[in-house]
Amino acid sequence: MRKLLALCLIIPFLSFGQTEKKDVKKDFKKEVKKVFKFATFYGAVNGGNSISDVDVFSVTNGLETQTVETPFDYSITFGVRKMSL
Repeated sequence: MRKLLALCLIIPFLSFGQTEKKDVKKDFKKEVKKVFKFATFYGAVNGGNSISDVDVFSVTNGLETQTVETPFDYSITFGVRKMSL
């Protein structure tokens, strides 16, 4: 996950770093502003769990009861949505 995040942050610097103009700072700011002008940043978190735990019964040396608990299921999503005109 860290490698993917680092890659997503490095790609814009590599693509904008190949310009041959004199004032690099102003051109970089223009290009970044142009890319993110109509962009929307969003994030979503989804958390759920199973409907119920499972009870397991066994009769070998008497009645044994075991409850199998299912873990929670989480997902986190971050992104950028860009409108093209």
